[in-house]
Amino acid sequence: MINLKDFEKACLYKSEIRHLIEISNLAYKTWEICWTNFFPYYIREEILKEFRNLSDLSYFVYGGYVNADRAKIACFRKSIEPSTTDLILSFAGRGINISGNFLFDNASQDDFRNFFINHGVNKNMIGDIWTLGERGAQGIIEYNQDIKKQNKYLLRDVEVTVNYIDLTELRTPIERVSKFINSVEASTRIDAIASAGFRISRSKIIDKIKNGLLYLNGLKVNKSTINLKVGDKIRFENKGCIEILEMEKTKRERWKIKLLKK
Repeated sequence: MINLKDFEKACLYKSEIRHLIEISNLAYKTWEICWTNFFPYYIREEILKEFRNLSDLSYFVYGGYVNADRAKIACFRKSIEPSTTDLILSFAGRGINISGNFLFDNASQDDFRNFFINHGVNKNMIGDIWTLGERGAQGIIEYNQDIKKQNKYLLRDVEVTVNYIDLTELRTPIERVSKFINSVEASTRIDAIASAGFRISRSKIIDKIKNGLLYLNGLKVNKSTINLKVGDKIRFENKGCIEILEMEKTKRERWKIKLLKK
């Protein structure tokens, strides 16, 4: 059994680590593959730090497709040794498709996520959601979660249709290859570093912040003047994530920054 106090003390995400401990204990007792709720990348990495050193249990991360940001954690006894295929087949998620004409009323990932939540889906049972231009969005939810049935669905002012599809039918975001980026910036402000990491202009980054499309350590960014530090993670809707690995002030009072883009 896992001692809750030993794992919870140094972790910022108390409820999430309690959930992982609960699922780990269940896997330990039942000798079965047990899955957590969906966690975003930055929380998964934090709460899994200590668990990876356990002698009896192993962990596997999967969100319905390769490199999903929001993913579930499978817990199982090491002696079971399931294959990757077996683990993926045990993943209890399904695809969901929302179609509508958003040409004149653009909707963000948050709009679609809130649509799911407002129609009865538990927020912890929602995986990644990605937009499909003006045509709507797709996403992944827990298999036992359903949208409340009604005659007509509206998202913002757009009438939409909702249907469930197999994970293999999803048009998932293009798999991104991780790469290191080195940059020298005048400051450590989020607009400057995000501009360097995502390779788009600073003015466009500021526009994205105003539209609620940039996230810092899982929280929506509401101003462009935030100063960043090593370990911070920035996510840009549909564009991936960058993590700050190193920051060093130069003799000319500028900042030499090393990023990891995923």
